[in-house]
Amino acid sequence: MTITKDRILLDIVKDNPLLASVVDRFGISYSKWTLSLEKACEIDRVDAGLLLEMLKAFSENNYFPKDELRQLPLESLIEYLIKTHIYYINSRLPRIEQFIDLLIDHYGKFDMQLYLLKDYFQDYKRDMYAHICIEERELFPYVLKLIRSADENLSTLEMFNLLEKNSITSFINQHHQVEDALGEIRRRLNNYSEANNHKVQITTLFYELRIFEIDLLTHGKVEDEILIPRAQEIEAHLKRRMLRKAMLS
Repeated sequence: MTITKDRILLDIVKDNPLLASVVDRFGISYSKWTLSLEKACEIDRVDAGLLLEMLKAFSENNYFPKDELRQLPLESLIEYLIKTHIYYINSRLPRIEQFIDLLIDHYGKFDMQLYLLKDYFQDYKRDMYAHICIEERELFPYVLKLIRSADENLSTLEMFNLLEKNSITSFINQHHQVEDALGEIRRRLNNYSEANNHKVQITTLFYELRIFEIDLLTHGKVEDEILIPRAQEIEAHLKRRMLRKAMLS
């Protein structure tokens, strides 16, 4: 299926629940899904180019629109990442937790492992929230400051203070530590699901986890392959500018 701006949103998402979740997190109301992607975005003031590329990323196996996403404003990418965080917290994580609670209600008396599963998921949520806090309190504001600073005539001292107190490199180290922790919990959840797939509810839970895992993979690619490298480029540019000013002063 080819996704273009003139296609009706409802036709785009009807066969793939992941695509529906992407449109939903952009805040486009369901009443506008009968419109073309471009028209719905125009009405709700959504970046149609970004939505188009993210829908393609979620719809095609092994496809990631790296070159296209690099052309979009970083501010739009950050807005998308924040909306995805909200979607995880308000929709995806509670949905998975509901399935775990249903399993405990039905089988908890006979399978104590389900309570361990619940504990693993609680750890997962805490790590996820911590991961989101790091990004929204530290990374995203820093990247936005870099963007503004690249367009402003900052003094050498102002640039030094900005770059000295922050670093994309230091964030990357924290970022991967958190991702490793989340990955371990996710593997435990998946392993448990696979070992107990004779239960219909377990099979459904495994499906929900798999959908979430695919979503997280794309989310991580936007951060690791687009946001971080472009922020590092701005950082390097500011460092070169700071050195030039220091040499001339």
